[in-house]
Amino acid sequence: MRVPRAIVALSSLAWATSTQTALASLSDGQWSLGEGFSLHRKTGQLEITKGNSSIWSTVPGKPFISASAGNDSVVGSSGAFKITEVDQDTCQDQSITGIDEIEWDGTVTGKATRISGELLKCGNASAQYALTFWVSNDLSDRVAFYVDISSSATSSGPLKKLYFRFSSSANEDFYGLGGQGSFASLKNQSIPVFSREQGEGRGDEPITSIRNANGSFSGGDEYTTYTGIPSYISTDSKVVYLSEKSTGYANFDFTQPDEVTIRYDSLSVDGAFTRANNLFDAIEALTAYTGRMPALPEWVDNGAILGIQGGQDKVNGIVEQGLSDDINCPIAGVWLQDWCGTHPQAGPYMNISRLWWNWENDEVLYPTWNEFVQNLRDQHNVRTLSYVNVFLANVSTKTTGYRRSLYDEASAAHYFVQNTTVNDTAVVSSGPGIEAGIIDLTNPGLRSWFEDVLRDQVWDANISGFMSDFGEYTPVTTDTKLYDTVSDAFFYHNAYPSQWAEFQRGVIEGLNLTSEALLFHRSAAMSSNRNMNLFWVGDQNVDWALNDGIKSVVTIMVHMGFSGYAQQHSDVGGYTTILTYNNLNITRSPELLGRWGELAAVSSSVFRSHEGNIPQVNAQFYSNSSTYSYYAYNARLFVSLAKYRRNMLKTESEPKGWPLLRPPVLYHPNDLRARNISYQSFYLGEHLYVAPVLDPQTFEVDVYFPGDANRTYESVWTGVVYKGGEDATVPAPYGKPPVFLVNGVRTPELEPFLDFVKKENGTKLSVD
Repeated sequence: MRVPRAIVALSSLAWATSTQTALASLSDGQWSLGEGFSLHRKTGQLEITKGNSSIWSTVPGKPFISASAGNDSVVGSSGAFKITEVDQDTCQDQSITGIDEIEWDGTVTGKATRISGELLKCGNASAQYALTFWVSNDLSDRVAFYVDISSSATSSGPLKKLYFRFSSSANEDFYGLGGQGSFASLKNQSIPVFSREQGEGRGDEPITSIRNANGSFSGGDEYTTYTGIPSYISTDSKVVYLSEKSTGYANFDFTQPDEVTIRYDSLSVDGAFTRANNLFDAIEALTAYTGRMPALPEWVDNGAILGIQGGQDKVNGIVEQGLSDDINCPIAGVWLQDWCGTHPQAGPYMNISRLWWNWENDEVLYPTWNEFVQNLRDQHNVRTLSYVNVFLANVSTKTTGYRRSLYDEASAAHYFVQNTTVNDTAVVSSGPGIEAGIIDLTNPGLRSWFEDVLRDQVWDANISGFMSDFGEYTPVTTDTKLYDTVSDAFFYHNAYPSQWAEFQRGVIEGLNLTSEALLFHRSAAMSSNRNMNLFWVGDQNVDWALNDGIKSVVTIMVHMGFSGYAQQHSDVGGYTTILTYNNLNITRSPELLGRWGELAAVSSSVFRSHEGNIPQVNAQFYSNSSTYSYYAYNARLFVSLAKYRRNMLKTESEPKGWPLLRPPVLYHPNDLRARNISYQSFYLGEHLYVAPVLDPQTFEVDVYFPGDANRTYESVWTGVVYKGGEDATVPAPYGKPPVFLVNGVRTPELEPFLDFVKKENGTKLSVD
C-alpha cells in the first residue's frame, strides 16, 4: 500500500526522532554473523557488510520495522482477484532496546543476532518486535532474516501486517517478482505479489476499461499476473527474497528513490538477502535456494508443437499437410487440448468452445485415442500433448457421454476445497455452463486418488506431457476450508501453484518419464521452478499491445528469468480473442501470427502454437498455404537454433539457472539505456542479439546496441556490422527478424543456424 503523503511525512519525522535516539542510546558495535558477514551499529544506522561490500542497511532516520491494523479486502471472481489494502493505526514510532547474540539452530556459528525493540504509537497501543539475522549452514553466502511482531490490539483492532524497510541506492534498478508484463525496471513501482488471472488488457486501452466496467475487474491492470514470486535482483547485484514458507500477500514498494519497503500481510516473515559479483551470479545465488528447472526433453528441439482442436481426422490431415514437401514443417508434436471434449459457452456474437474438465478422452472427437496417439508417433515420429488442470467439472450434461464422473467421485470423497457456508464443495465458476471444484492438494487421499486417475486415464495413452493449467484460482474467503485445517486459505493461495507443480513432477518421476515428459505451467510461486521443466507466459491478447499483447511476452520472460525460470515459451499467436458489444474486437491477423512465430523461434525453449479461445475468427497456421508456409519457415528457424539452445541449457540453465532469453541489462548493468529495455531487444544466450518485430506493417526496426565501441554486432541477414553504443535502423522483412552475431563469434553450435540463414535468405513470405 502507498500510505497517503501527509501520513508518510508525519511517520518519517516521528521515526527519524525515535530511531536515531534509540540507536544513539546503544554503543557502537559489531556482531559477527559468520562467513565474513558482520552487523554494525554506527552513526544512527544499522548495516550488514561482507568485506568492503554493503549487503543491507537501514535508511538513516527512518523506520526499518512497522506494523498496522486492518484487514485487507480481497474479492474474487473466476480466478480474478481485486485486493484493496487497508492500513489503520500504523505504528508511528520505534524503539531499539537491545542487540544480542542468541542460540539459533542451523547456523554456521550456532548463533544469530537479534535486534529487539518496541513499536510505538500504534493508535493507542504498542507492540514488541524482533529482527533476527543469521548465516545458515545450507547457504552460507547470504544472510537470512526473520521479522516477528507480537500481537497487540489497537483502537481499530489487532495489528495484522508488518513493514520491513531498508536502503537502496537512488540509481538502483529492480527486476523479478515473477510474471511482470508492463515494466522494464520495477523502479518507481509498487508491486503486489499475488497469483491470479492476469486480466484481459492489463492497462491496454480501451479494452481494459471495457472489461473493468460496472464493477468488474476482469480487465486487470499493469500489476495483475498469473505468477507472483517474492524475489528480486537489482543492478547492484543484490538478491532479496522471502522464503517458501512466507506465502502471504506481499507488496514490494520501490517508489522511494533510496529505499525498499516490503509490506507483508502477517506479523512474521522470513527470507534472505545477499550481494553477488554480477547479475548472472545473482541469478545463480537465487536459484541455489529455489532450485533450478529440470532438463527439457530433447525431442522438443525437433520442431513445432502444433496446437490443434477438432478431432482425429482434422489432426491427421494438418500433420500430413505440414510434413509434405510443399510445406516442409518440422513437427515435434501436437498439442490437443480438446482431447477431453468441448462444449459451447455463450459469448458476445457467438459461442465460445470450452473444455470438459473430466480427464478421459472424448469418444466423439477422439474415439480411438490411445491408438491414435501411438500411430502419430510410429508413423510420423510426432508426439502428443494433452491438457489437464486443477479442476474437475460436473459432466452430468455432457451430451457426448462419459465413462466416469470424476466430479461426482471427488465430491463424495470430499477431495475438493470446501465451503463451510454451504458445507459442500467450493464451486468455482469459469463462465456460464461450467460447474467445477478445485482439488485440495492438502488432502493425501486426493493425491493418491488423482495420481491413479492421471496414471490410468492420461499417461496410459503414451502421451508426452500436457499443459498443466491454472493454479491461481484457490479461493481466499473466510468460509474456505482445506483438509489440512492448519492451512489458512489466504496464505495457502500463493502456495497452491508450487504444490501443483510438485505433485505433477512426482507423478512423472513415479512413472519414470522425466526424460520424456513436457509439462508447462503458467502459474507459479517461490520454488515452483524446481518442479517444472517449462514455463508458459499465459494468455495474451491476440494483438500487438504493450501490457497484454505480443510485447508483454518478452517483458514477462525477462522478469521470470530474473525469478529463476530459465526455460520459457508463449502461445505462438496469443490466446485471448475478445469480441465486445462496444465496436471493439480483437482477433488474430496472419501478420501477427507470422511475427509471433519469428519471436518464438529466436527467444523460446519450445515452439508451440495455440488456436485461441475462439478459433473460428482467428488466423490459424493451417488457414491457407501462406500461413502454413510462414509457420513452417519459423519452425525451421527454431530447429536451426536447437544445438545452440541445447548447449546453453546443459551448460548454463540447468547447472546455474541462467535464462535463455537475457535482457541487455544482464550484460550491461551500468548502461542506463540497457536497463530500460524490456521488449525492444534481448540476447539469446551470449552470442546472439535480437530486436524482434512487434508492430504491424513494420519492415525496419530502430535498434540500440549496448556496450562500448569495442563490442560489435553483425547482422546475420545482411552482414552489416554495428558497434556498441550505436543506434541504427535495421531492415526487417517478413521472416528476417533482426538477429546479430555478437563480437563475430561463430561457435560450432551456431553453424546450423548460419546454414539456415544462408539457405533461406532469399525466401519470400506472405501474410495473405
